Amino acid sequence: MNLDALIEAVLFATAQPMSGRKLAEILSQTPEEVEAALEALHTRLESSGAGTSLVRSGQMAELVTHPEAAGVVRSVLKQETHGELSKPSLETLAILAYRGPMTRPELEQIRGVQSSLILRNLMLRGLIEQKEDVRLGQPTFGVTVAFFKHIGLSGAEELPDYTALRGNSAVEQALKELV
Repeated sequence: MNLDALIEAVLFATAQPMSGRKLAEILSQTPEEVEAALEALHTRLESSGAGTSLVRSGQMAELVTHPEAAGVVRSVLKQETHGELSKPSLETLAILAYRGPMTRPELEQIRGVQSSLILRNLMLRGLIEQKEDVRLGQPTFGVTVAFFKHIGLSGAEELPDYTALRGNSAVEQALKELV
């Protein structure tokens, strides 16, 4: 696979800006090779009429929705943020409310399935947020004040059986297996 395609995959998967230096480190390439690949990626996306664009700001690069697709994407995202929550979303919220904040890998260790899309959708709804702290090289996620307001509680301590469920030994064991 070409370096520009690998960079595209990394930027798509992380869904956040990354520096050329960080991309070079991740992909075991020189900064000059990454810079050339970023230029190739930009050219390829623009010339092919792709639904994404590469945006650069200083040393940072990010894969974003192409401006011509913005209207369609906006309507899809609006539907995602106003419909009913799915069972996996409710499960994720419960885990984060009782055990959070936690990293995506920790959440996935407990749930047993990939959770990045669910996390994204819950962040779009304002029910969870990415926290400042980092564990295992990953950002942590926790429920928001809006979540507690939505369910009519003032904090996690008011959740049913909070103390017992927060200290659940099966969950503790699953998390220990991750480290």
